[in-house]
Parts: sequence; C-alpha cells; structure tokens
Amino acid sequence: MKRLALLLTCALLSSAAHAEPPDGEGASGPVGEEGAPRPKPKPRPKPKPKPKAVAPAPKLPEGPIPYAQLQGAPVAKTDAHPAPVAMPVAPMTHAVPPAPPPPPVIAVAPVPEPAEPPEALMLSPSVTHDLRCETQVVGPKGLISKGQFYLEVALSDVFPENTARFKMVMADPRHQSLLKDTACETLDCRVTISANYYDLYNARTKRGAQLRVTLDRHTGAYLARRTDGKLPLGGSTLIKEGPGEYEEGYCTLQKRPEKLF
Repeated sequence: MKRLALLLTCALLSSAAHAEPPDGEGASGPVGEEGAPRPKPKPRPKPKPKPKAVAPAPKLPEGPIPYAQLQGAPVAKTDAHPAPVAMPVAPMTHAVPPAPPPPPVIAVAPVPEPAEPPEALMLSPSVTHDLRCETQVVGPKGLISKGQFYLEVALSDVFPENTARFKMVMADPRHQSLLKDTACETLDCRVTISANYYDLYNARTKRGAQLRVTLDRHTGAYLARRTDGKLPLGGSTLIKEGPGEYEEGYCTLQKRPEKLF
C-alpha cells in the first residue's frame, strides 16, 4: 500500500510540472510586465443592519380598571408622536348681523325746587328802620339825574304783616327823584306788604300824575314809574309829564347820618 501511495504522489507532481509554463510566462504574457492585467478584488459583503428593538405592545386589561387605581399608575412613554385630535367643525351658517345695543339710559337727576331767596329788607315790628336808596331818573331822552335819599319805614302796630308807613326824610337836592313830587316828603305814606314787594306808593303826585313805587323785599330793587296826561290837583288842564319816565335803583338797610351833605 505504501508503494501505491508513493506512485500516486509522484504522478501528481509530474503532472503539475508539465502544466506550469516555462520561464514564468503566463497565459496572457510574461510575469512582471507593466501592461499585465491585475486580478479584480472581490467586493466585500455589506453588513446587514441590525433590526431595531420594538417595544412589545401593552397588554389591554380584560376588564374595566377603577379610577382610583389609575391615579397612581405610571404613564407609558412611547417614541411615536401623539395622533392629532380632530377639532369639531361648526356648521356653515349665514352670518346674521348682531342687533344694535339699546341706547344708554341717562339718569336725570331731579331738579331741586329753587329755594326762596333770603329777605334782604327784613323789617321788625315796633322798630323804625332807615333805608338808604341810590337811584337814577330816566326820561324819553335819556338820563335826567341820579343821586341818593333816605326813607324812614315802620311796620303797622295793628297789622305788621300787611301794612306799614314810610316817609322821605333826607334827599340830595340835586337829584330829581320822583318821590319829591309826592306828599311823602312831608307826610307819612301808607305801604302795602305782599309776598315779594313793599308797595310804597300808588296815587297821584302833587301835579296830578299817576305814580307807583315798589320795593323788592328780597333784592332791595327800587322802581318808580310815572304816567303822562293826568289832571293836576285843583286844575282843569292836562299836563304832559313825559311817557315812560321812571326811576330805578337799590335800597339797603342803613342808619341815616345826621347830615347828608
């Protein structure tokens, strides 16, 4: 057997020697030449990617879970983004303009009733009062004169709320007051008292004209108005004294001096 194996080995070596080309020449040319083609390298196999680990799907409970157990249960975190929640879409309707707002209600404060002004010429009964009056006389052609005079006024002892008396006691001689044409410069004249006025005089003058004198109890405003075409005392001829002739001014409570001028 050993002999047979040795013969086979020699036969293989002789056949291999006959197959190699002489002088190192290959099938396509001599070995070592620059133009000889080189064998192409075999491509390396690409490594297969490792599959990602997929988290096992959570197990659904077989029955309902009580709410008390859910409060302390851990919340499972997942890499997947939460699915968007679909918002309810309102149905399309025709736009109706809103109703106009009601007009604002303006509260109107009640208007207080005007209080009665205080009485400026407060006359006390059983007392004689002095009134200082500053007036001007105006005629159809304008200002006639202006000046001052004093009146002495006292309430009636019998009817102090209804009547009184007055008298002109002192007057500027240059002032042509209409009261100078009356008997009230020498005699006591009667005063009628109303709610707002002292009616000082409402009679004829010395020359027959009609004269009315009023004094406002609250403001002290003085007004004397004389009419025209009146019959003089003891005569038969009408005397024109000027239409619209009047005297106006203000009177205040003030003690008269011993001497005016």
